[in-house]
Amino acid sequence: MPKYYGCPCEGCGKPLTLQDDIVVCPDCGAPYHRTCFDLLGRCIHAPAHSAGYEWKFPYQESQLRTCPACGERTLRSEPNCRCCGAMLPTEVTDQPNDRRAAQEEENGTFDYDSFYRQFERQTMDPLRQNMQAAFGKDEIIDGIPSRDWADYIGAAAPVYLSDYSRMQLQHTKISFSLSALLFGPFYFFYRKAWKPAFGFLAAELLLFVPTLLQMMQLSGSPLAPALSSTAVTVLSRAVYLLSFAIMLVRTLYAKWFYRKSAAAQIRRIRKEFPDAAQRRAVLHAQGGVSWAAVMGSMVLLMVVGACCSMLLGPDLSSLVNALV
Repeated sequence: MPKYYGCPCEGCGKPLTLQDDIVVCPDCGAPYHRTCFDLLGRCIHAPAHSAGYEWKFPYQESQLRTCPACGERTLRSEPNCRCCGAMLPTEVTDQPNDRRAAQEEENGTFDYDSFYRQFERQTMDPLRQNMQAAFGKDEIIDGIPSRDWADYIGAAAPVYLSDYSRMQLQHTKISFSLSALLFGPFYFFYRKAWKPAFGFLAAELLLFVPTLLQMMQLSGSPLAPALSSTAVTVLSRAVYLLSFAIMLVRTLYAKWFYRKSAAAQIRRIRKEFPDAAQRRAVLHAQGGVSWAAVMGSMVLLMVVGACCSMLLGPDLSSLVNALV
């Protein structure tokens, strides 16, 4: 019921909002809160129904403006939207433009492009201020304009650029990454950061070697080295400590590793494609994210796992019992 939002309830006089359960008198069209209508038991204009009374919208178009948060009409004279309660920004356009927007909304042709441009401006202005404070007025990050960074990173650019601004202002390389913590090397494959991706993957495989040697011993593999139980225990503890250290580095420095990898890729693309339009297309194509890289890394791990299983000995029952 868009045309009723912001209008006063005919029962209690309070504005009808997006969260309210609104009912309308079937005879005259007067709007009510459902609770108000239930308490009254009938429309307050019932005596005039027989004379043909019809409810009229109570405000003139010149009294109204469009709320940028919910897109509904609300009173120009009030600081908060009557419909959603959001604080209304200071008007910078004249009243005819607001009246036109309200008229377009009423006719079903609300200018959503203008609305989203305003929303993007409100979102990006604080980010731009932080970037200028961190990297200067020209917003040059590691010698690269922020526009190229945004084109390369993709949809998540505001988040990463905000983190890079904070890191620059605080003179730190540390920024917590939940994705790197949960998904390990796959995070870097997803973000197309190839050097840290293969580096952390290789580290994970190397840390698996002591476990593989122990499995080879338990299964009676002829290729198993002769390791004492003490040596196995020491290796296990060392692997545990190294795994924790690698996880900590990956989680805290993932965004810095990605920044360095992305900067190298962007510089190469800028050198090869001086034309701005071509460069932007290549940045979009070679940047962003890649699920194919994630799936490829998983296939690679499966192949490595299959090769490792060929090193196990014939006595797999002892291995199973030890694992259980």
